[in-house]
Amino acid sequence: MVKLKIILKDKRTAELQLLENEALLDMLIIPIDIHFNTVLVTSIDKILKKNRIDKVSPLDTALEGFDDESSMVSLIVRTVVEALKIK
Repeated sequence: MVKLKIILKDKRTAELQLLENEALLDMLIIPIDIHFNTVLVTSIDKILKKNRIDKVSPLDTALEGFDDESSMVSLIVRTVVEALKIK
């Protein structure tokens, strides 16, 4: 099964990891700035398209480092992850 892991590296960057059976298929580092919501959605679309993963395929997601649930970055990431669950 394919898994998308979103990791908060520091206050300025996040990392997207695409894994299949825990093996890393692809990785993308994105900046956290005023356009983070657009960059996140576009980057997820890009990493799935590049690896030829259908957007309606089952996709497991995991978050790391988003401990402050009240931060805007955490809210954006959690909202995008919930949207990925809707098929």
